[in-house]
Amino acid sequence: MGRLKSLLLAGVMLACPAVAEAKTMALLVGVADYDEASGITDLLGPRNDVSILWRALKQSGVDEADVTVLTDGLPTGENFPVAKGLAHGANILAELDRLAETAERGDTVLFYYSGHGSRQPDNPDEPEDEPETDGMDQVLLPSDVGKYDPIKMSLKNAIVDDVLGRKISAIRAKGAFVWAVIDACHSGTVTRGDTVTRSVDPVKLGIPPASAIPAQASRGGTREGTLKAKAVTGEGGLVGFYAVESYDEAIERAFTGYNLPMVGEADRQRMGVFTYLLHRALTRGTAQSYRDLAQEIVSELNMDHTGGKVPPPVFDGDLDAPIPGSDAERLPNSASGIISDGRIALPVGAVHGYDTGATLDLYAPGKPGAVIGQAEVTEATAVTSVAENITWAEGATAIAQGTVAAVVATPAISFRFVVSPPPAADLSEATAAQAISAALAESFKSGAESIGIEMGEAGNPDADVLLRVKDNRLWIVRPDRPWVTEAGSFNETPSLALDAAPEVLAESLKTAVWSLARAAKLVRVTSALDAAGEEDGAIAITASFARATTSDPRAACKTDAVPDAASASPLSPMLPQAAGNCDYVAIEVSNEGDVDYYVAGFYVDALGGIAAIPYSTAKSGCVRPLAAGTGKKLTFKLWIDTWDEKAGKPSTTGAENFVVLAVPKEGGAAPRLCALTQPTLSGMQQTREVTAGVTRGSKAKLSSLMDGMQGNATRGASAAPEDGGPAMAGRLFVFDVKP
Repeated sequence: MGRLKSLLLAGVMLACPAVAEAKTMALLVGVADYDEASGITDLLGPRNDVSILWRALKQSGVDEADVTVLTDGLPTGENFPVAKGLAHGANILAELDRLAETAERGDTVLFYYSGHGSRQPDNPDEPEDEPETDGMDQVLLPSDVGKYDPIKMSLKNAIVDDVLGRKISAIRAKGAFVWAVIDACHSGTVTRGDTVTRSVDPVKLGIPPASAIPAQASRGGTREGTLKAKAVTGEGGLVGFYAVESYDEAIERAFTGYNLPMVGEADRQRMGVFTYLLHRALTRGTAQSYRDLAQEIVSELNMDHTGGKVPPPVFDGDLDAPIPGSDAERLPNSASGIISDGRIALPVGAVHGYDTGATLDLYAPGKPGAVIGQAEVTEATAVTSVAENITWAEGATAIAQGTVAAVVATPAISFRFVVSPPPAADLSEATAAQAISAALAESFKSGAESIGIEMGEAGNPDADVLLRVKDNRLWIVRPDRPWVTEAGSFNETPSLALDAAPEVLAESLKTAVWSLARAAKLVRVTSALDAAGEEDGAIAITASFARATTSDPRAACKTDAVPDAASASPLSPMLPQAAGNCDYVAIEVSNEGDVDYYVAGFYVDALGGIAAIPYSTAKSGCVRPLAAGTGKKLTFKLWIDTWDEKAGKPSTTGAENFVVLAVPKEGGAAPRLCALTQPTLSGMQQTREVTAGVTRGSKAKLSSLMDGMQGNATRGASAAPEDGGPAMAGRLFVFDVKP
């Protein structure tokens, strides 16, 4: 759920602040079965969601007696919690009241919800600390939710964001720190093939449409998901993690074989994608703060371990607060492997980050203080892996046979970009089917596999691109963007005319698919570099963000007027930042090491466009030199411009990225990275001309790294150079751009 007023706080897990006798208490709610009369589709994932988080709490030392689970249908046994009751609305609110009564200063209280969400018109008679800008309340749907009651102006038994906010505020008033996770949403359809969205269409529940939405609701600059609780003197902290923005769809899908035992078999063994990523980040144990944890989640989401694109999450609150127990001495996310004949067999695989191409630090069993060697993962399945090419540290005793502890030192950069042909229902005309089949065959005829593009199953909603047919056009639909067929709409989905000449259709489709794949690869490579960290602290990349002085979405940005530094705030890498017209971004890169670097900056728009920033760098291969140890800084300045003056409408908006790359200087000519640039696909909207140019790849170091990544999801390349020299550095900044 994206926006639960006054609170949604996020989380799951762990101990508590460093206060004597302080403890962790948790309320885990998983709503799987709904009353048939409600017409709401049941979910499979919530039972697994609460189970894996319950195990994580136990493993971190939380007393089972302090963890309350509300759900249904759990198996019995030591690997599953015993539910206190059903996930009814009254039970959820009563447990929140109990936590407010028992919580003490210094305690940590976790509230976790997995299930459907929706929204309903704001009730003007209900008190609220912060009125909704879009005229809609967000609601969680417990298992006994009923149809909309027009007299009470609410869904029966639903938990409205305002009410939930007051319950959370009561806990914080006791001085307890609250962390909550909401893995739900409140818009869109109910199911899409094998992917299930945790949302319910308000119309299906009898909810009337909202009244006129205030004009300010369309202004970019905030992400719906922020819940600001009313300040209380001496109150505890608050942090919120939300699976998606308020208008997006939280998704659950199958994760067979992950953290067994699970509820269900094969494709019915589901979890929420956000909860899966959160659990992996928590059990990895490397995050020191909630911000670290959030960045790890977004990094893994960008590196595409879940199979298919999902909307970006929202994080809010005291993100810089330390995660309880984060300063404890430990060897996080380690796996015990068996060494034999120079090979290390590990019981973890690609889903755990032990992917082909990753490098591992090795430790002697029970001795986490010193690295005794390194190895490279050479084989990987989803849940197992093999590491070879072992090198032992100077002075360390080599282990020929026996056990060793392994931790991922440099993550693999894997890439797969799946394109699914149109579902059979779209192909009612044989001519359309033949034209599309021929175009796809031409697009995949050669080279596609080399950059990770592969053909998916027809109609598969988990693909990175889903092709659809309507109105004699072939639509190039991204699952993280709405499918909009209205000609001239600012967010119109790119499409191609099916009556075009076969060679034109084929070339245009290839351009679209390859452009989106290249843009996605650049973002994922940078995300992996960012996750690996800055090389020995030599390259430092920081950013700030300043709101526009105008709220006019049609205003021309005054690029000669840089905002005052006092009006800017730090911009966190990887965490999505809401941005509107003329908002200003400044990114600084410094080099305090002893190796010279070349630095490049690229803006990646929502439709695959990649532009070098500043444009003047095109004369020097789209890179700028940054000498070592001089104290010199390179600055990237940009304004988010959302108004297309020529078309008289907002330009393409959505999830967009700024990529910073630092490539170590290794003699010879500077790398030329301009080949990474390419035009946006906005030219494939119906009201604009079709562009069918193809951008060629570069032979520069970055491109060589990208070329080495194969289409197989368990194949990848490491960011570390083979000769052990300085590594590339990267940083990814994400913008949720709105008109």
